[in-house]
Amino acid sequence: LISLDTFRADCINSSPRSGAYKSKHNDTVPLAPTVLDELLKSSVYYNNCISAAPYTSASHGAYFTGIGPLHNGLYEFFNRRLKKPTIFQLAKKQGYRSIFQTDFPIMLGPYLGISDDVDSYHIEDEEAAFKELERNGKNKTLSFFHFGGIHYPYGFHTLKFGGDAYRKKVASLEKKYGIAKYQKTKLDDVLDETFRSKEDSQLLLRYKFIVQKLYKEQKYDDLFNLYLEGINYFMKHRFDKFLKKILNFMDKNNAVLILFSDHGEEWDSRSEGHHNSTDDNVLRVPLIVYRKGITPRIENSLVRTVDLAPTVLNELPNPSVPAEIEGEKLNYFSALLPNQKLHAISQVWTSIATKREISSYQKAAIKHKRSSAPLKTFLNAEVARNSRIKLTRYYDRKGATVSSTIDVSTKSNVIKKTAMSTLTKVLKKYNAKKLAVKKISSIEARLREEFSNLGYRV
Repeated sequence: LISLDTFRADCINSSPRSGAYKSKHNDTVPLAPTVLDELLKSSVYYNNCISAAPYTSASHGAYFTGIGPLHNGLYEFFNRRLKKPTIFQLAKKQGYRSIFQTDFPIMLGPYLGISDDVDSYHIEDEEAAFKELERNGKNKTLSFFHFGGIHYPYGFHTLKFGGDAYRKKVASLEKKYGIAKYQKTKLDDVLDETFRSKEDSQLLLRYKFIVQKLYKEQKYDDLFNLYLEGINYFMKHRFDKFLKKILNFMDKNNAVLILFSDHGEEWDSRSEGHHNSTDDNVLRVPLIVYRKGITPRIENSLVRTVDLAPTVLNELPNPSVPAEIEGEKLNYFSALLPNQKLHAISQVWTSIATKREISSYQKAAIKHKRSSAPLKTFLNAEVARNSRIKLTRYYDRKGATVSSTIDVSTKSNVIKKTAMSTLTKVLKKYNAKKLAVKKISSIEARLREEFSNLGYRV
């Protein structure tokens, strides 16, 4: 399994959606040819895959459990732990060894329960993880390689991978946009996904300050071009050579490769990167399945990120898919039949805390190495869709509907009304099955937990 964090479905040159962003963003940076283009031409490419959430944690939780975020316990950015077994845990019962490499150890690690029972865990070291995979080449393995290089700071991720090019890019952007000095007090987004040195942390905050300034000034095209530049840099300097080695390994060992993304990226008045976004360019993600001898094709039927888990579990010697799994197996050897009953649900749960407060909460969780009382969140937005119709709803903190829109290619009000009714029922049924969370009985204990989450010594 390979996950390219923050990768849009229209940013692969050989995909059917290639360059669709040009209709919205001007003077875009050309995307260079990559090994990924060749992989897509040799694979089954799912052209209409919908993510369960626009943030890394909840999206990967859905991929790994086959259960919607609201039902597996991990439905927010960083607030609760995964409560359902992952494909790594289920494969382990059949003698599989799991190898897990991630660029985001805070989001995809022990703090949210995503890496529980993984045999070998690597942070920002795909080379070490790959060497271990090679050593176990003839054995049963389930491996996961996660890359954060497309996520901002676009292309670089950390100083380890960006080096002087990263330093020079930040300095040149500050000069270009007239930023004399990074102002810590004016930056709310101090969140991080990995562990950094002091210089590395300062570079990230300077980069985020630039992004914040450009967004406030509505320079959406500038931001999107930074994103495209980042894709080119990441592919050339890090991912292409890795993918070549992986493909060679796949063919030698008759292995299955599944490449995907957790969410995309968009910049406009309603979409600040991917933060709390319901934009289709954020929720529609690439999904590629490759195996030596597979018949390449483009699959346009609707699929969901929850469909990965049952697909993986059906590859095991004793295929066994738990009844609670909500996804459906993707039979990549034959074309999908249109399924009008299939629907995809995506949700955005927003914390009432500021990003700085969430950052303090993260640091406390890492320090104490345990889950603590969750911050208060509310359902901010949700999307339900089938193969033809999309319903989007936004809510305020009290749960009242702020707006509700239906996207369907028809002028018939009858069809629109029926569609809205059907998808409303789908959302109601999904939300009614929210996983129960154990409540803290003592008010005193709750206060202690909340102060501790904010970094206080109680």
